[in-house]
Amino acid sequence: MTIVAAEPPPAQMAQMGKRVLVFSSIGHALMHMMTAFYAVIVLTLAVAWDLPAERLLELYAPSAILLGIVSLPAGWASDRFGAPPMMVVMFVGLGLSSIACGLVPTGDTSALMLTLCGLGIFGAIYHSVGIGWIIRTAKEQGHAMGVNGLWGSAGLALYGIVPGLLITLASWRAAFIVPGIVCVVAGVVLAWQIRRGKVGDRPMPASAGAQPGKRDFWRVFSVLSVTMALEGVLWSAVMFGAALVFETKLASEIESLRALLGSVGIATKTVLWVGLATSMIYVVSGFAQYAMGRRIIDRYPLKSTYVLASALQVLAMLALAMGNGYVALLGAIASAVLSSASGPVENILIARYTPSRYHGLGFGAKFVVALGASPLAILLIAWVREATGSLELLFLSLSGVAVVITLVALLLPGRERRLTVAGAPPQPAPAE
Repeated sequence: MTIVAAEPPPAQMAQMGKRVLVFSSIGHALMHMMTAFYAVIVLTLAVAWDLPAERLLELYAPSAILLGIVSLPAGWASDRFGAPPMMVVMFVGLGLSSIACGLVPTGDTSALMLTLCGLGIFGAIYHSVGIGWIIRTAKEQGHAMGVNGLWGSAGLALYGIVPGLLITLASWRAAFIVPGIVCVVAGVVLAWQIRRGKVGDRPMPASAGAQPGKRDFWRVFSVLSVTMALEGVLWSAVMFGAALVFETKLASEIESLRALLGSVGIATKTVLWVGLATSMIYVVSGFAQYAMGRRIIDRYPLKSTYVLASALQVLAMLALAMGNGYVALLGAIASAVLSSASGPVENILIARYTPSRYHGLGFGAKFVVALGASPLAILLIAWVREATGSLELLFLSLSGVAVVITLVALLLPGRERRLTVAGAPPQPAPAE
């Protein structure tokens, strides 16, 4: 198991916590951008390779499966070797995989599917490692999760903007290669900071009152296993389906904007506007998550926040299913904001009910469940769109799924464990 050093002085611990938050947040942004930007790149790739977008989107399904199942061994490796070195592996591996995607020969779908799998394998490391790393080293958990969530949402916002711009300025290959280079550089810088002793880890701060029993742990994890799996379907359906929805429902608005800019000599592509609309979802949700981390998660009961967010997802799914143009856009934004409220609550509950030495496995198990639902969402998008020509039936069905999530979330414990003193340094823990 990981050997945890004696607790550093409070001032040093505070500085280390800030650096951990920076690197974990950068990793969150890059991971989300680089495991989602294929949903935008595929629109141009379909034209360049003269293949249906639905067929090319299905190539990402194995990567989405790996993004879920690799979370568990990644969590075990984090418990065994430590969070900081595993984050270096994530940065470098994710970057090299993205570069490899950009070098795939034209029309070689097998090679593209294989290189996309690298994005899933190395992207799976982040949530098993980075979230627990922040929670263990943060002075204020809700605030830190809000900041980290803001960066994650920024990554999701960039998954529309970055490929849209790079495709417009260069090609679909640049949309893979440039972010890959940035990711590798981030990994090298983190390795340098670890070597200098500026970045490290520590055990989970102690909690007030009695430690949770096995019954409490299994109750929380059983409930969250169901809600996280279903929430994962909703999240992935919006993330991978939004671009396809906007391409249809915002078609007239996009053409008007293109014509307006064209009249002054500025030529734009539809994919850029679809990317911008998709990015807007996560720009708004990112700031909402930051605000919720500062104002809600640290102040209000986690269960109440979780249940309310789940219930409001019903309306968001209905807006996506039945709304036209900007109503569908607002539904997508609302869904992302609500998911941004649910995610940090799940993470804090798992951290508080799981022993520190098993955090990697705990978060790995969570994301096996949550991210393991992504392939189902991707396949549903492809099947429903091919059968009906739209995604209205899919999101209408998902409104019923949101009702189930709300009802199951009511089974969470009403009493919540809290840290002994918010922001106080924990007592030195024995080596694990």
